Amino acid sequence: MARSLGISYKRWLGWQPTPDDPVEWDEYERDWMMALDTYERAHKCPVCGMDISFCHDQVAVATVFKDAAVDTCYVGRMRELAMDKFAQSGTVEAPNSQTTRLNPR
Repeated sequence: MARSLGISYKRWLGWQPTPDDPVEWDEYERDWMMALDTYERAHKCPVCGMDISFCHDQVAVATVFKDAAVDTCYVGRMRELAMDKFAQSGTVEAPNSQTTRLNPR
C-alpha cells in the first residue's frame, strides 16, 4: 500500500521527519523496495499479477477456476477513450509509448 501511495513503509507506519531522522528514503527503506522489486520480477506475472508458478500452470489454473467473467475497469475505459480521441487527432508519434493521465474534477 505504501508503494502505491508513493511513500516509504516507515512513513506509512506513521514516521515524520525529525532532526534525528530527517531522511524518509534511507538505505533500509531503499533496500526493502529493491528486494520487493526483485521478488516481484521473479515471481509475479506482469499480465495477471499472480504468482507465475500458478498462473503459468494450465492444469493448476483449470483446477481452481472454471472460467472467467468479463468486467469493465472504468478507469481503463476512460483512458482508452482518451487514447482513441488522441489517435484520431493524427498526432500520434509512438502509439505504444503514449500514456494518459486522469484529470481530477
